[in-house]
Amino acid sequence: MKRNALKWTILGGAIVFIVLYGIEMSSAGLERINGTFEETESGSLYEENAVAEENSQQNDENSVYARKIEELERELEETKRLLTKAGVGESEAGKSPVIDENERLPGIPVQEDAPAVDKLAESASGMLQSVSSGGIRFVVSIFDGLTK
Repeated sequence: MKRNALKWTILGGAIVFIVLYGIEMSSAGLERINGTFEETESGSLYEENAVAEENSQQNDENSVYARKIEELERELEETKRLLTKAGVGESEAGKSPVIDENERLPGIPVQEDAPAVDKLAESASGMLQSVSSGGIRFVVSIFDGLTK
């Protein structure tokens, strides 16, 4: 039994070391992403988390608006190209209409969307990132509650 006690003690120490090292790595990762976690005047770290989540939601909204602007700019360029092709616009050199000879099907708009594989990969990476950050926050909150 004494030989087993030493093995169990070493195993327990290794598990404690691994858990504490994991907590340190997860908190360092969260600090790298969200900044340092310092106590606020009210003494709550959760208020900072709420502010950080609100900022991330605003960033998400800004990225949605940026994508909409990019879409509109592409549509504007397509409209300009079609108008130029129809003879409404003229080129600077020679004042003659510009005709794109490399267009395959005249009259059908060119679709420059990302391939389906890229869209799938982007959505999967976003989901994995949110799941991993949520898991890290969950583990840190558990150990934060145990240490206080």
